[in-house]
Amino acid sequence: MDTTGQKINSALLGIWEPRNNSNAEKYAISKDNETTYKIVKTSKSAKDPNIYRAYIVELDGDAFLNIQEQGEMADKGFYFYKVTLNAGNDRVTLSPVTGNIKETFTTGQEMKDFFKKYKGLSFFYDKEAQEYIKD
Repeated sequence: MDTTGQKINSALLGIWEPRNNSNAEKYAISKDNETTYKIVKTSKSAKDPNIYRAYIVELDGDAFLNIQEQGEMADKGFYFYKVTLNAGNDRVTLSPVTGNIKETFTTGQEMKDFFKKYKGLSFFYDKEAQEYIKD
């Protein structure tokens, strides 16, 4: 969507886990640089952690997390989530943007315009949002 994001939100840094944490997953979020987060996902079921790079872009008052797995999965592209941080900064909700978008974009601005146009519609997101709690 964009190659740069907003400045790091320090409230997002730390250890997070899914509200319904049946796989004992944890996400350690740290600052990679001024606009990029490093996310390390660990779980009891995986022997090696997954590492991601992410940044947040704001579109008309809504924050979208752009995340890309690092390593051999890096060529799989980005995943997009609408991010909502609660007032206490101890819960975050990620609403996954649907994988059913078939449009292609030649510029980041085209993609931003598409997101702005459809971000308010329910079909733009997967049915279940994911809630995370700060550890």
